[in-house]
Amino acid sequence: MLTVSEAATRESVTAEVVPFEQAAPHADAWRDLAGRALEPNVFYGPEMTLAGLRHLPEGRGGRVVMAWRGAGATRRLVGILPVVGVGRRHGVPLPVRQAAGFYGTVSTPLIDGEEAEETLAAMLAALGRAGICGLLLPYLYTDGPVAAALNRLAGEIGLEQRRLSGFERAFLRSPLDGATYLRDALETRRRKEAERQRRRLAETGALAFRVARGPEAAAALEAFLALEAAGWKGREGTDLRSAPGAALFVREATAALARADAIRVALLTLDERVIAAGLVAVAGDRAFYMKTCYDESLGRFSPGLLLTLDLTAHLLDDPAIEGADSIAIADHPMIDRVWTARVAVSTLLLQTTRDRALSFRLLRGAEDLRELLRVRSRPLRDRFEAWQAARKVKAK
Repeated sequence: MLTVSEAATRESVTAEVVPFEQAAPHADAWRDLAGRALEPNVFYGPEMTLAGLRHLPEGRGGRVVMAWRGAGATRRLVGILPVVGVGRRHGVPLPVRQAAGFYGTVSTPLIDGEEAEETLAAMLAALGRAGICGLLLPYLYTDGPVAAALNRLAGEIGLEQRRLSGFERAFLRSPLDGATYLRDALETRRRKEAERQRRRLAETGALAFRVARGPEAAAALEAFLALEAAGWKGREGTDLRSAPGAALFVREATAALARADAIRVALLTLDERVIAAGLVAVAGDRAFYMKTCYDESLGRFSPGLLLTLDLTAHLLDDPAIEGADSIAIADHPMIDRVWTARVAVSTLLLQTTRDRALSFRLLRGAEDLRELLRVRSRPLRDRFEAWQAARKVKAK
């Protein structure tokens, strides 16, 4: 059986864990890796990661795991994963790191497609040398090639991995054009209702859909931020303008993505006033539906749904886009009914080194206990929620 160090060096792949300031000068090599990665992940490209580590609270003290093949002037970047601390994981003060989020729910590292297992071995070894016993990947594509490479690697070098949880979420993929897809995918009743709402809304003014990209993206982003701040998120102080560092993050990331034509701001306007907006980032042939908001005063017309329908057709009619990830929660009440394909994601806990096996066993035990308590408490939660629902009905 290979050791972690042997597996990490057999193909001359080495890795290091560095502050983002040391990773930033390699942005061009990083961008090149993102373009050829085994699985696309726009959140781990230099545009999102560097902005997130600079400005978001979760990025404080964050690091970037960088894997290189070769040495000197000819070395090639073959792996990237930004990681952040998790404090006390379930109250247990153990050395564990988590893949960063940056307003995205995709934890797949950027890995060169030709050297996946060697690269992943080097990255785990680097974390182990840094004193980290476990790596948490909260949103890894369950059936993707990176997960498959991790499975093979774990068996080869004798490190444990544990799937903690998983779910499926909405994904857009179809050989049909946009109009045909929407006609076939939506239930007849729901499609007719959306058509009625669109007609009613158009009776009040000039209704238009457009997608801003490139130099137009910055101004369109400001329209998105203003609309989001005017809604319930603004009232609760959770909109991007209010959340600490979020506005700086999204503005810097959008500007960088726009230079690479990797951001789309979808806008639904009424008499040129923005009434719904969505942010879509692109990596390779995959789009990621990051955020959406709408004018709540027009809620009876479902402008957020109308925007999503228009955006769906736009993405399907773009030959450069093979699929789009909703990055939504499971069973989302809106997007699940429009995007009918599904993609599975899992939370994966990885052992990084056998040198800290006791620490990893303690961490694994805490995770197992949490899952046991969650399962056993579910009937109680269900009864409580049913009681709350009954009270609401009785109060009406």
